[in-house]
Amino acid sequence: MAYYRLMDWHVARNATLAERLEFYSIPEPNSGCLLWTAGANACGYGVIGIRKQSTLAHRVAWAVAFGPVPDEVEVCHKCDVPSCINVAHLYLGTHQDNMDDKVARGRARSAPGERSPHAKLTNEQVLAIRSDPRFLRVIAAEYGIGKSLVSVIRRREVWKHLV
Repeated sequence: MAYYRLMDWHVARNATLAERLEFYSIPEPNSGCLLWTAGANACGYGVIGIRKQSTLAHRVAWAVAFGPVPDEVEVCHKCDVPSCINVAHLYLGTHQDNMDDKVARGRARSAPGERSPHAKLTNEQVLAIRSDPRFLRVIAAEYGIGKSLVSVIRRREVWKHLV
């Protein structure tokens, strides 16, 4: 069995890009995604080696199906599945298009400050903490937060968007 898998890997390495994409992907029947099963980067996007250089698998899939992708253009996912290489789930767009889509789908980081759903303080409270001369522990007890949070607020390491 191990020899068979090794032999398959060797065949796939010497195959065309289209054959490699097919070899290292499996269909996901519920979503229609074609999931990349080989290497992935830290964000979960499939990676394929081409001439000793790692390239995003979904960009390669697009290029095999439709031709080269200009460097300034991104291949974006309609399905929000980073490992998907199904060209029917991909589209070309600018970086701004990709970021707008990310925000619209709720995949972006939350808004800064009090607009964050995790915020424990308001903008006014943060500004008051910055100007409060009392001990950290006293301020922390008043607002129901930790001393370390008061410290990083005063040093402007958090809530940086406030002047």
